Amino acid sequence: MKPNFNEMTVAELRKYVLAHRDDMEALRALFHHPSLKYQQMPPLVTEDGVPIAENIRIAEEAIKKKAEVAREKQKEREKEIEEKLRQKLEQEIEEKLRPQIELEVEQKLRQKLEKEIEARLLPKITGENQEFDRPTTATVTAEEIDRFREQLKHDPEALAALDTIQECEGNLEKAARSIATAAGNTDIESDLLEQLSSRCRTVICQEDMKEKLPVLIAAIAEFLASSSGFPSKLATPIALFAMEKESEDFCDF
Repeated sequence: MKPNFNEMTVAELRKYVLAHRDDMEALRALFHHPSLKYQQMPPLVTEDGVPIAENIRIAEEAIKKKAEVAREKQKEREKEIEEKLRQKLEQEIEEKLRPQIELEVEQKLRQKLEKEIEARLLPKITGENQEFDRPTTATVTAEEIDRFREQLKHDPEALAALDTIQECEGNLEKAARSIATAAGNTDIESDLLEQLSSRCRTVICQEDMKEKLPVLIAAIAEFLASSSGFPSKLATPIALFAMEKESEDFCDF
């Protein structure tokens, strides 16, 4: 039993015709299928040449619809072309910029790694420096200054040095610089007390000097006056600085 060709779609008819190439009725049905026929426009004027308004309206709408369809297809084609061009451009830019981007990424990674390494090593380095570096200054309290005054009450120069130390709020390095500047020493080293105490080490570290402040100051003053070119008044802050360093094995350094 043959199918009803009038109810079949174009795709169904084509499939049937391919399987039944000798069926002329099917071929005719396919060739005359309504969906394959061009729509015939109604006449725009009568036989007498009078315009038919309704048919003109229908024609205008059909033309507008066809134009809209054409514009939509054109937009789709342009969009497709634009997308292809965009992809091509992105690919070209990526190929050109890839080496630069890779270099920037590598540099950022290197910087990050360096910062991490620095953060890990800095405490260790700082600790080692603190272990081997000697502090270049020390301070004494007001109570200690009063105690030193009692011990040095017979040494006017030492008492004057203690006044300077008190004015410098117990900062021995600051007091030593003030004393040296007042005596006319303009070429002062960065760590004055550290340098002077090192020069006086042979005097400071004698056994009979370590626990006798007046004797120690007198010996340092004599050494300064004879060999260093610095005022003997500096003997007091140098001696106090050496005593402050005693706990850190100053004489065994």
